[in-house]
Amino acid sequence: MPRKPPASASPAALLRVATKEAYERVLVLLNASFADFSPEQQRRIRAAVAVEHSTHPGPRAKPAKAAVEAPPRYWLPHSQVTWSGRGRVPQAFLAWEGTVAHTEWKKHHPDERFPAYPG
Repeated sequence: MPRKPPASASPAALLRVATKEAYERVLVLLNASFADFSPEQQRRIRAAVAVEHSTHPGPRAKPAKAAVEAPPRYWLPHSQVTWSGRGRVPQAFLAWEGTVAHTEWKKHHPDERFPAYPG
């Protein structure tokens, strides 16, 4: 049965009452007939509810573990620049590849792309 707000109710109070009534009607409908929906409709309902919950602040998730910094695998002796071998190749290493120093080093280390870190 719909609740009647007082005659002098504010717009916010009217909205609260209407929202509460709509919520109660939705719960009654879902509880009574959720199994009657097709699997696709059930998936969409679950997705809509999940989106609804994600917009409200809830308990905070545990922070992700801090990324462990990988030890350096490669280094450039002339500039002391190091690289772990993960991710993109740093610009210093790319620039070094075209130099005479790289060509001379490559003659003695044909199977390696960059000098190994001495540590």
